[in-house]
Amino acid sequence: MFDSRIPRHFLSYGASDQKTVRELVGLYHGILVPATVASFQREGTAGFVLTLSAKEDGPPYVIDPRFPLFQQELHSKKASHVALSEILEDPQLLADGDPLSSDFTPERINRIASAWVEFNLSYRTQQSAKFAKYAERLGDELDESNSQGPQRVIAPYFAVYGTSDSWWARSVEFYEATKAAADGRIPVTRVLAAKNPAALMELVSEPGTDDVCIWVSGLEELNAPCNDLVSYARAIQMVSDSDRKSFALYGGFFAVALSAVGLGGCSHGIGYGEHRNWLELPRSGPPPTRYYLPTVHRYARQEEAQQLWLHDNRLVAPGSISPPIGLDYHELMLHSVRSRAHEIGGYRSLDLPDTIMKLESEMKEFQDRLHSGSPNRLLVRTGQRLSSHLAVWLEALRSL
Repeated sequence: MFDSRIPRHFLSYGASDQKTVRELVGLYHGILVPATVASFQREGTAGFVLTLSAKEDGPPYVIDPRFPLFQQELHSKKASHVALSEILEDPQLLADGDPLSSDFTPERINRIASAWVEFNLSYRTQQSAKFAKYAERLGDELDESNSQGPQRVIAPYFAVYGTSDSWWARSVEFYEATKAAADGRIPVTRVLAAKNPAALMELVSEPGTDDVCIWVSGLEELNAPCNDLVSYARAIQMVSDSDRKSFALYGGFFAVALSAVGLGGCSHGIGYGEHRNWLELPRSGPPPTRYYLPTVHRYARQEEAQQLWLHDNRLVAPGSISPPIGLDYHELMLHSVRSRAHEIGGYRSLDLPDTIMKLESEMKEFQDRLHSGSPNRLLVRTGQRLSSHLAVWLEALRSL
């Protein structure tokens, strides 16, 4: 996550993503595995990520504890919740009623942190039953002894409103307990999980020398007001100004652009997952079938992308020759990851003025093509709606 000056591109792993992750090795830098998946689908997930890690060019991976899951009452306790509580050796995590921060005593925090570290350290030994199966799918002769454990341990964390939030003290204690349990055997990373951008600015202002993962709950780049995006970006600047590195657990193109102010990379799901709310969703599933528009750095419905493509295929993607409506689900997922990798390659070395200039140029080119050749009103309205966020992003970047 923090071992390069190049913005790091991590994919958040889901069981339905294996084919895409396998085919695109080399286009991303690492895999972020949710702890619910790592614990519930234990052998299958371990077998898959460990065979990838055994490749000579295999990506590293880390496991996100997703601990705000236990900061709320889980009215619908999923099998994955139960599996994770068992890994952490704490069935009380699934108790009825809203938990209190005071429920997490020093003894309990130390016990959970120790169990979490041991789970990470032993992870590379859990693939034996599935290693051969996934090695065969990769089409490689892989040596099981070359598989790697997680690159680092992400300490359990809570989502907070700021440093005065009682859950913040528990997050700090979890980080210190995790470092003590790791005892130098594996690097430990802390997460600054904020419930809003202003809270993140408060968290990053705390003294410290450690690199950090950051997450603002529910920060949806496409719809966020400009002042929220500015606060988010300034928080990243504050980390960079203190000679620390930061990595966003969730992010889309705006996070890519923030490499200009010091963001060291971000993770996202395949076809979705550019933002996340700390509250547990009642249900989840595979991402919808959407087409990623690199010209405006966002997803759109396939039929909307098709309308743009028919007017001018360059409105969809430079050099696009395949109609968006003709892509199947897997091809859409491949396209989304390739597009993000291309965005990172195009923006990673730019400073802030050049980032603004490049994005301005892209917005102007899209508008010029949209209005050329007597387009119908519906197409123009669609194009305007799909590109309206660019002006907000530019306003936020100029404010820096």
